[in-house]
Amino acid sequence: MVAGINLVAILSPGPDFAITLRNTLARGVRAGVLTALGIAAGLSVHVAYTLAGLSVVIAQSVVLFSIIKILGAAYLIWIGIQALRARPHEANAADAPETAMRAHAALLSGFLTNILNPKVAFYFLALFTQVIDPDTATAEKGLYGVTMMLEAALLFSTVALLFGQPMLRRAYRRAAHWIDRVVGVVFIGLGVRLAFAKALG
Repeated sequence: MVAGINLVAILSPGPDFAITLRNTLARGVRAGVLTALGIAAGLSVHVAYTLAGLSVVIAQSVVLFSIIKILGAAYLIWIGIQALRARPHEANAADAPETAMRAHAALLSGFLTNILNPKVAFYFLALFTQVIDPDTATAEKGLYGVTMMLEAALLFSTVALLFGQPMLRRAYRRAAHWIDRVVGVVFIGLGVRLAFAKALG
């Protein structure tokens, strides 16, 4: 049941999907898969503090919630601005070895996109308090968390494999300048939406 709910949540369009898609189209399958692994790493942090009970604090603390929210919104808006500023020759050179996305950059982009989204904290809080029995052993809850991380890594890696196909990447490069503009607007929109998100309780 938990795995099914998590799968639906992952499939919902959001920052994680957007950053995986952007990195895959611009830099290839490897960058997309590494981004997916970064997202899974971010989820591990959410799992850890949820099990420690800190997600309740984040949800109910206006100050802490606001700090995370502002950082997350600023990061998404920054990504959007970078996409809007991309030049045509930069996008068209995406396959060149010298412009290949470094592993740590891809991992970090996925990690930061996930960890700076307070809505993920709310999701884990709701899941672990409303769906999973409160009397469930911590080890079992941890196993649920690991399962959710694996699901995210596998699903977003699949997104990378599908959208990283040469035909799709060639199509992307032909219209990269305009697609980057659309992606930039999407990220800025996600950042603005996050900036106006409200804490629980």
